[in-house]
Amino acid sequence: METTTSHTGHLSKRAPARSWLAIAALGWLAMTMGLFVATVSGNAVRASGATDNAIAVVQALVAALLIVPAVRLIQRRFHLTAKLLPLTPVAFLHLLGGAALATLMGGLGFLITGALGWTTIEAWHVSADLLPAIALNTCIAFLYEALPEELSMRGVVYSGLRLRLPAYAAYAGQVLLFVLVPITVNLLQALVGLDRGNIINPEYVIMLLCFGTTLQLWRSLTGTLWASIGFHLAFLEIARFVILQRDQRLLTYSELDAGTAEIVIQFGIIVVGSAVVLAVLNLWRRHRLRAVSRE
Repeated sequence: METTTSHTGHLSKRAPARSWLAIAALGWLAMTMGLFVATVSGNAVRASGATDNAIAVVQALVAALLIVPAVRLIQRRFHLTAKLLPLTPVAFLHLLGGAALATLMGGLGFLITGALGWTTIEAWHVSADLLPAIALNTCIAFLYEALPEELSMRGVVYSGLRLRLPAYAAYAGQVLLFVLVPITVNLLQALVGLDRGNIINPEYVIMLLCFGTTLQLWRSLTGTLWASIGFHLAFLEIARFVILQRDQRLLTYSELDAGTAEIVIQFGIIVVGSAVVLAVLNLWRRHRLRAVSRE
């Protein structure tokens, strides 16, 4: 029986290498079908006249209640004993660290684009109504997006791929399967007569490829999924309450060219910039471990 062990703790010593494809496929299927059923449920609730918040809550609960137990079943069936979400003080620090990096990179993005004259912050809108809105959206995003996605894609899918593939190939495989999730959900929605939830274009695919890589780098660095979840949540809240300039937002900004904040700050600095930082940290950690092992 082939086994592999590393800081990421992605394998159990009892998991046979021949199970790699089943683990990866089932993890991907759990995420895809859970998300699809959640969107169908949301559309059913919408048809009854529910509010946007009620729809979002229903979708979040359905996704979490389907995907998280499915992932746990996969872990038990294939004896994947890695502790992806340990409840420890260090795990809490990882969660905060992931969120902090996304937030710091977002702030750095506005500083850089502001210094270059590409963006200008016009006003701040901190209010008693804004903080509860961010808190509610964060809870929904945790249940609907961050928790199920990290457990399935960066969790069991990557673990399954690493049973057979080297790290770089497992990274590529996980990211490609990640991109296939919304594409497949869109196709399923079209088959049952629902409006497609996402517009799949080259820009969206590139964003997913880079975002999935950044989140996987967090797992490689910390060995758990908490930092990935923290980064994921902070990224979503920055996008929704800062970049997209919705009615409820933290600040109002102007751009020299339309789309500067979305392309340069959200994608270029938060996602790609963070990936570079994490890649350097992973390389430094690997070099340090090798140096220690030689002593």
